[in-house]
Amino acid sequence: MDWKNRLMGLKADGNTYGEIADILNDEFPGERFTGDRVRGWWRRNGHKTEHYDLLSHLRRGASLEDITDDAKVSERVALAMLEDLSDKGVCVEEVNGVYRIAKMMHDEPVHIDRTWNGDRVLKFGVLSDTHFGSNFVQIGHLHQAYDDMKAEGIDTVYHAGDMTEGERMRPGHEYECYVHGADAHADEIMKNYPDNGITTYYILGNHDAAFVKHAGVNISRMINRKDLICLGFDSATINLTPNCTLELRHPAGGSAYAISYKPQKTIDALFGGEKPNVMVIGHYHKAEYLFYRNVHCLQGGTLQGQSGFMKRGGLAAHVGYWVVTLHVNSDGQINRFLPEWRPFYKSVKDDYKNFR
Repeated sequence: MDWKNRLMGLKADGNTYGEIADILNDEFPGERFTGDRVRGWWRRNGHKTEHYDLLSHLRRGASLEDITDDAKVSERVALAMLEDLSDKGVCVEEVNGVYRIAKMMHDEPVHIDRTWNGDRVLKFGVLSDTHFGSNFVQIGHLHQAYDDMKAEGIDTVYHAGDMTEGERMRPGHEYECYVHGADAHADEIMKNYPDNGITTYYILGNHDAAFVKHAGVNISRMINRKDLICLGFDSATINLTPNCTLELRHPAGGSAYAISYKPQKTIDALFGGEKPNVMVIGHYHKAEYLFYRNVHCLQGGTLQGQSGFMKRGGLAAHVGYWVVTLHVNSDGQINRFLPEWRPFYKSVKDDYKNFR
């Protein structure tokens, strides 16, 4: 067996690139493998032709036996091919032994713990609906927000969804976008999302989910930035302390006549034991603070100016972000909640052109 076949077998067994390099160096001492070399070879040569054929099979639905027969590979290599597609953002699902490209996400809500070192004052940023790819995105305002937060010592931002504009959201939507396709949207975020040492935890909203619906692609897997951490679709809960939870939520449906109506009904629907201490709601492009049923609720606003669709529908865009200062007691329970809304009063026309 040559090293290339051995590499494919090791990848199929689930080894990391570094582990594969160590094994290959032992078995093929004259080759001098590194993790970067293994990764590069796999990306360049890891069944490119089969990936094209595999995508065709997955669009129709195929069993593992179908894949191995058509691709002339072992079951282990076929599973590695499926895993590699998934790593690249393709939403591969298996139902009753049939593999196919998923057009809906079925992720369970994410629940994570943040490290709390006993600090009595927590300070973080909150925003939502950046809509990269939209002609109305406010990238300059977003950079200003991150620069100001960085200057104040903030190192964490929570983003309540719609990182991207998505595609085919409605008839004529393509004319309000300056990039098209998942690859272009991901590249735009990697290039132009602020990168100043602040870590952003974000969820995916309905615009981000359009890539799943139309192409079977989870765009978060294509955004390769360590400072941008995706917590899944629609909602996620973060334990800020052992006794203080923050929920990010990106709901469905349109805005109500009263700004507070949708958040109030959302909180009404929660069981007592399920309520977060802090809830951040995106989607509506509104800014609001509401304390209701012992929940500190923020609507996250937006970093997208009023689009043509919103103007035609008489929908306002509250452009800006929040800085939240949270005081907790020794047990980590909230005793003071100080939200500060920082608006931008004027949108910049075609601001994306300043970052091309």
